[in-house]
Amino acid sequence: MNKVKFYFILPLIGALLFSCSKDDDKKAPPPRDYALQYPSELDSIENYLKTHSFKVVEVDGRIDVEIDTFIVGNAEGKVSIWDNTEYPLQYKMVKNDTRITNLVDGRVKDPVDYKMYYFIINEGGGASTTKFDSTYVSYRGWLLNNKQFDISNQPTWATFPKITNGENTFISGFRQFTPLLKAAVPPFTTGQDGQIVFNNSGVGVVFLPSGLGYYNSSIYNIPSYSPLAFLVRLHSVRERDHDRDGVLSKYEGGLDIEDWYTVDTDGDNVPDFLDLDDDGDNVRTILEVRNPATGKPYPFDEIPTCEGGTLKKHLDPNCQ
Repeated sequence: MNKVKFYFILPLIGALLFSCSKDDDKKAPPPRDYALQYPSELDSIENYLKTHSFKVVEVDGRIDVEIDTFIVGNAEGKVSIWDNTEYPLQYKMVKNDTRITNLVDGRVKDPVDYKMYYFIINEGGGASTTKFDSTYVSYRGWLLNNKQFDISNQPTWATFPKITNGENTFISGFRQFTPLLKAAVPPFTTGQDGQIVFNNSGVGVVFLPSGLGYYNSSIYNIPSYSPLAFLVRLHSVRERDHDRDGVLSKYEGGLDIEDWYTVDTDGDNVPDFLDLDDDGDNVRTILEVRNPATGKPYPFDEIPTCEGGTLKKHLDPNCQ
């Protein structure tokens, strides 16, 4: 079967949140065992959460946090992040979804179930998202010594996996946290300074072990095996058609499935949302979902089945 696959099996390359860095030519040491490395980092994160407090502030019209040391017995009215009730600390168990390739079996071999701690400052009032959508975010990142290593007050678009070289992609923990927020409420306006004003953006803070970050890589001011903290603001969301086959990726990945890489109709090791021929019948999906009357793809709910069939045309290899 002669299928065009090369575009979708390229490795994802990211440094800092999304770009190649000046330090990328430094060879990283051989990685430690994930399962052995993680417990000490979890202890460090939990100790940080119990020994630091924060307050929500506004900086140049943007929600942010100020982190301060919390000393038991000398707290002066402070409450640790661990015990805060106004913005309760939560966690989600996640896998490291970093990928070596974009094939079904291309996820990095990391067996750990990571505890991703976070708290929500403002849920947001707009659209929900998935880690595969394009998200328009601003952020600030710091180490557990409270040293800031990156900041982006000007929002940036990112997509996982990225569709063009001009797009960004985020580290695993960052993109898995973003769906816990909602975007701002449109319409967006432009302020006197020319900056876009977003109403009711989702804002939260997440704490990541290095297995959800850069692990054994040393990037800019981030030493290898560094847990990270990020304040994230989600401003806008855009759904995508990653393989440009006329079917939105959310429908190809499955609306109730968190990892779209697991959906592979024809079993060719290319996930449907990145596959130009989902059912392996040598007819491109974009041709099978096109409405001959308009020349445009059918809305997903209107994609026809073949006579006597139950699957939509682009998922049925017996239907061309």
